[in-house]
Amino acid sequence: MTILICQHTRFLIKECNINTETERGHFGVTWQKEHRFLPYTRPTLSTERVSLYHKEGYLTNTAINFTVEEYNEPTIPAWAEDIERVFGLFDQGLKFIRLSQYDVIPPHVPSITDYCIENKADPDDVMISLLMLEDWQPGHLLEIGGIPHTNWKKGDWFKFWAETQVSYANVGKKKMYMVQLVGKESYVGQLEHLFPLNVPNKHEKPELSHPFIQTSILPLINPQNDQQQFHMIYMHNGYIKELDEIEHDQHGLDEINRWGLTIWLFEVMSSYYEGEEFTQGFYSEFPYPEDNNRMRSKELDSIQRYQIRNGINPQMITVNTGEYRIKEAYPHYANSLNLQCKDLYVMSQRPIIGLNALIKENFHKHKFNKHFISLNWRFTKHRQILANFLAGENGYLSWYFSDSLDVVKDNLYFDIDQWITTSPEVYQQLADNNLVCKENAPYTVDKPSDVGIDSQEAIWPKVAEYKDGQTPSLYNTKETMLANFYRDVFVDIVTETRFAQSCANYSEKVLQPMQYMKPFILLAPPYTLKYIKESGYQTFDQFWDESYDETEDHGERLKKILELIKSILDKPLPELHNLYEQMMPVLEHNRKRYMELTWSPNFDDTEFHS
Repeated sequence: MTILICQHTRFLIKECNINTETERGHFGVTWQKEHRFLPYTRPTLSTERVSLYHKEGYLTNTAINFTVEEYNEPTIPAWAEDIERVFGLFDQGLKFIRLSQYDVIPPHVPSITDYCIENKADPDDVMISLLMLEDWQPGHLLEIGGIPHTNWKKGDWFKFWAETQVSYANVGKKKMYMVQLVGKESYVGQLEHLFPLNVPNKHEKPELSHPFIQTSILPLINPQNDQQQFHMIYMHNGYIKELDEIEHDQHGLDEINRWGLTIWLFEVMSSYYEGEEFTQGFYSEFPYPEDNNRMRSKELDSIQRYQIRNGINPQMITVNTGEYRIKEAYPHYANSLNLQCKDLYVMSQRPIIGLNALIKENFHKHKFNKHFISLNWRFTKHRQILANFLAGENGYLSWYFSDSLDVVKDNLYFDIDQWITTSPEVYQQLADNNLVCKENAPYTVDKPSDVGIDSQEAIWPKVAEYKDGQTPSLYNTKETMLANFYRDVFVDIVTETRFAQSCANYSEKVLQPMQYMKPFILLAPPYTLKYIKESGYQTFDQFWDESYDETEDHGERLKKILELIKSILDKPLPELHNLYEQMMPVLEHNRKRYMELTWSPNFDDTEFHS
């Protein structure tokens, strides 16, 4: 059953110097009086709450209930299951509320602690919606953000941030009924989902109206123009639990087996060895040589389970990923899924706003005075090693963690102490800069942080400008905030998301120096440069040794990369200026190729970032 939105208004409330945004709307009513007969229960008021009310000046009165009756059991009326489609809230929690005569809830900020813990939500991302199930009656009271509301109609709703002060009461003759919903509204909440675009037995999600989906994703897939192919998009990492809930009827199954289904994985896969836990947060990194027969992916596991449960012909399911050589790396799925390397994430990238004008102003002819820039966000071990290597050198480094090299050695996918004999100069630089890195972290370029983080406590930096779930990559394409840094360096030392894996993958990280017309050295899985070349770009093998790209031994590859970096750090800047001029045809080609592959200009994605 679908609930249709009929009207919608928004107004800004300013009270007590606090800005509170409340949305109000109305949609077509699809219920009768079934909400009256639900088995409501009244929770006991805690002694802490009683004490707080007394402290705030509320007097205990046996005639007044400082609680309301609630119903939040799993079984709810069928029409209530579609409420998520109305409010655009995700990971929603829902409960029915009934206020009898003299039920009073004083002004308070709703507690969302349990919800945030259960759904791993940032409180700043949580919103609350109140759906009024019956017309307003005299004595029904509702106040949001210090503003009273009356005369609502059955089907009216209010939506506001969870940090907003709310109060409601009933001093009238008739009972007051409403539904309260709690859910995430942020970028994270809106996009961490499976989107069955045109799949039988599934409806489109309302968040398809999100500007990123509309502008960057749908034009690339365009399911409306592909009636003979069904599509799903998974925007997150890990097991796709939403697939477990999809059951096709015979007609839907016949259609999929006739026309085929493509599932797009937007993010890199969460890889692991069968029978083992992740070694690196939400994925694993592997010692060389990898045992491909044990290689698994949480995403592919869930797709395979969905295919088997629904009886879909395995030859009719195609999985598009950003994993280069995926068929060779994951033979376990060869008989149940058609695996292809077709990277939706890279395809959806946009050019940096305003950079074109800077490039035309002879950006590339500026005489730089730094050897490198290296921008790092989340903690990984290959980034820690690089930060230890670069700390104190002539360049721009971002690194927010205060760990020493000893932490990295623990459960590392190779024996780094071998470098004492195989590459003594590299090892010595690591040892010399190890203490420098630990004592001076955090190193920051554009977004400062006051405290160096222990990676045992958190793998994500905390920077005032960014909420949890946000990263610099969300902002770097909006403006040329890094232009002065890139103008002032010779090379970008790029650390991709992963390193010790058999499947190559690249992202906006390496596309950024291409736009700024800078050469790059890439810390990534083997054959990533080869993958980039097959995408139409050029690399720098005519200027330095890039054999590291085909070195499958992860420790050996990292050593070669650091040796290359050291050779550049040892060169005087005038020599690098000359080398940079020689590279200009490659740099111009890469930027031109990127603009060719970017199918439309960047959009004003304020909502995407807010």
